[in-house]
Amino acid sequence: MLEYGMTSKGMTNMNFLSKNIVAGIWALILGEVLAYITSQLESMTPDYTLVGWCSVIMGLVVINCVDKITADANPSKNED
Repeated sequence: MLEYGMTSKGMTNMNFLSKNIVAGIWALILGEVLAYITSQLESMTPDYTLVGWCSVIMGLVVINCVDKITADANPSKNED
């Protein structure tokens, strides 16, 4: 069998990266949909580039803050 030399730290980094990529994509999609809906309700033209950047940045900030808060709040987890 082929064994991969993936350490637990490497897997943690991969999980961190994939979590941020997925969060960024979902934040972009939901931000653009929300911008479209609000622009139709207000009869205004949104700047989709600015909305995209802002939604991705806010999505990444939120997902990393929630991840950090929940990791620190877990007393049963013994990290060295």
